[in-house]
Amino acid sequence: MTRPVRPSAKAVVAEEERVLLNHMRHERIGDFYEFPGGGIRHGEALRDAVRREVREETGYAVEVHELLWVRDYIAANHEHAFLNPPGFHAVDLMFRCSLAGPAATEAHEADTHQVGVEWVEAGKLRDIRLAPAALVPMLEAFLADRTVVRPIYLGDVGPSA
Repeated sequence: MTRPVRPSAKAVVAEEERVLLNHMRHERIGDFYEFPGGGIRHGEALRDAVRREVREETGYAVEVHELLWVRDYIAANHEHAFLNPPGFHAVDLMFRCSLAGPAATEAHEADTHQVGVEWVEAGKLRDIRLAPAALVPMLEAFLADRTVVRPIYLGDVGPSA
């Protein structure tokens, strides 16, 4: 069976030298972190999807800015393919975002396996399992001076190193 490619809109919410991440936990692979965001609904603009997903998962309202990175994720090529349905292929569009207000409300629609939301300092990114791990050096550089590190298209990088 052929499955359609799942487009996903993600938020890179940075403040000073820290980034907002969803803390995830799975009984077989342990703890890992992801950018807030998720599936785009039919007829929904990318920026609207980012705002909705961040509000649902973190409680924060955000302003959506430029596209930073694009990632293919073809599950069959990665060790954690069992987390996804057979034939799963996602394209993650990651946008730079900023907070639209000072305080978060309660997250009301956390993702499966999401156990929390955390602000992670740039110096701690190598101590956590960020999915995808290939973004760690790029994210560190971005947090240091807000320079978008190329390439923008990352290819089929997996969730962890």
